[in-house]
Amino acid sequence: MKLLCVDVGGTSVKHAIIESGTIITEKGNYTPDGSSLEAYIESLGQLADRYIDKVDGVTFSMPGIIDPQSGYFYTGGAYDKIVHEVNLKELLEKRIGKPICVENDAKAAGYAELGYGALKNVKDGIIITLGHAVGGCLVFNREVVHGKHFSAGELSFVNTDYHEPDFPASLGCRCGADSLRERVQEKLGSDEKLSGHEIFALANEGNEKVLEAIHEFAMELCIQLYNLQIIFDPELFALGGGISAQKLLFEQIEDCFAEMKSKMRFFIHKPQVVPCAFGNDANMIGAYHNFQLYYQGRNIIEQRGKIKVIKKVRIKDDPERKGFI
Repeated sequence: MKLLCVDVGGTSVKHAIIESGTIITEKGNYTPDGSSLEAYIESLGQLADRYIDKVDGVTFSMPGIIDPQSGYFYTGGAYDKIVHEVNLKELLEKRIGKPICVENDAKAAGYAELGYGALKNVKDGIIITLGHAVGGCLVFNREVVHGKHFSAGELSFVNTDYHEPDFPASLGCRCGADSLRERVQEKLGSDEKLSGHEIFALANEGNEKVLEAIHEFAMELCIQLYNLQIIFDPELFALGGGISAQKLLFEQIEDCFAEMKSKMRFFIHKPQVVPCAFGNDANMIGAYHNFQLYYQGRNIIEQRGKIKVIKKVRIKDDPERKGFI
């Protein structure tokens, strides 16, 4: 099956044609129109128009609290002002005219890592994506956990300070990539918005102020990783997002855990932390697998003009692939 896989981020949209799970072609990137819900749907529709005759369906990885079965968005993450309490799946299907599937971006990354990546041989684990904010996906007994209200793993909304129970004190603000940039700006006394690559380039050159900012960022992240270890006791944490490609970050994480252990009376278990396997492609690969799961055993009815095509999606029954393809 060949699908257009679309990963909607906070500022840009990555897309690719994916076939057979991990064969990726025709990758691209563009900025969607977020001025209104109608404009947003139309801009995604125009993207699909470019590939519509090449694919069997379109599958989306998107920010927000999402019911992947119905396609209802309770929140829209970075697009919450225009995507809020709306069935975006139905609207996209109407505009695009192909079978559609939607899933939360961090949970999509979870499907990819669970199937073929860092969690391939792990029973219970947590995927954390460090983007503008922080995404999370809980894996229990080799299945992605959505929760009663589809908010399981929404780590951005974990509060870190009872003095300020609002988003500025949330895990998303404190441990997202934007927070690292702000810490670096404060240390350097500059308003320059450095990219993640520029920040780590300075750090690798030995800039002490930047190294200090990264260490503080890593320590705050490690405190929350330790808390999650105590609550859920996973075998493994897999970190994704752009800055997770930096070896220095993982070195700092190990240093912070050692520092915590030396200071804490009860240090129960050190979290095992590794990078995600698929990097920036994880959400698109996971969106592909989510489409397969959603349509498993169902008839896909595609209505385009006067042509109706009915296809049957069949997936091999593999006991080692419970919860994903």
